[in-house]
Amino acid sequence: MGFFSLVESRLQKVDGLLSKTLRQDNALVAEVSDYLLRAGGKRLRPALVLLAGQFGSAYGTADNTLETVAAAVEMIHMATLVHDDIIDEAVVRRGIPAVRNRYSNPVAVLAGDFLFANAFILFAQSSKAAIVELAAQVVNVMCVGEIAQHQAQRQFSSEEDYWRRIEAKTGYFLEASCRLGALATDASEANRDALGRYGHHIGLAYQVVDDLLDWLADPSKLGKAVGGDLAVGIYTLPIIHARSQARYRQDLDHYLLSDEVLEHMSTIKAILDASGSLAYARHRADRCVEDALEAARMLPEVPAREALEELAQFIVSRDY
Repeated sequence: MGFFSLVESRLQKVDGLLSKTLRQDNALVAEVSDYLLRAGGKRLRPALVLLAGQFGSAYGTADNTLETVAAAVEMIHMATLVHDDIIDEAVVRRGIPAVRNRYSNPVAVLAGDFLFANAFILFAQSSKAAIVELAAQVVNVMCVGEIAQHQAQRQFSSEEDYWRRIEAKTGYFLEASCRLGALATDASEANRDALGRYGHHIGLAYQVVDDLLDWLADPSKLGKAVGGDLAVGIYTLPIIHARSQARYRQDLDHYLLSDEVLEHMSTIKAILDASGSLAYARHRADRCVEDALEAARMLPEVPAREALEELAQFIVSRDY
């Protein structure tokens, strides 16, 4: 992933700040924090913060605001994953037992809260009210989106509802990651808006690809079990598209509403293939990336823009 090379040294600082911030005297808190940090992750969101920050007039100053904001963004992401795994009753996350499975649901709830609290301590260190306000709005939007997704479990919703849900779940978070980086280095309003649009569209693409990988990925590469959405009754774009075709709807519903739905996963996947629904979802992800690249072209021609363009292509080509 060459696009990370431009921010590699700063990402190392972010990792160091994460470790320093989460180090606690309480033995269990320290153990859980260390466990989360060792689980790693793609560090996509902090990388977006760091790349977006390169379009600001204050980039390159001695102050560590950009790295601090990037670390706080990653903490929010970590917190949402811990809480998501409780809701979904997940067993594995990033190739190791989920926190709820390694410890307990109460510990996982509190670990997520601990991460949120420390994230906002870091955001406050920026001394920029706009950064704290946007960060709070991110958590608000994601929480509302997760509630909407929970309400939609085992409910057949429209494609419009799906896009609205993933905008709240992922689109807005990646948009805000870019905007937060731009705010941290005093980027112009034009650059903030272009970066925001870029982040929004790659966020949508990222989530659509994530939903596709739930059908297509190798679990050992994905770092979590495939079929997770299906198991909890979350119907993503391939299912929605296939059900919109009358010839497939009855058979599909029969399997989806089965008490043993995961036993029918291969049959459901065959229907999604036959209906062109997996290909349709891939096409929509590609369109989102095209929109992201269009937004990126509004930015100055600097190495960070090229990195953002490479990152957008990675989003749709990844297999984990």
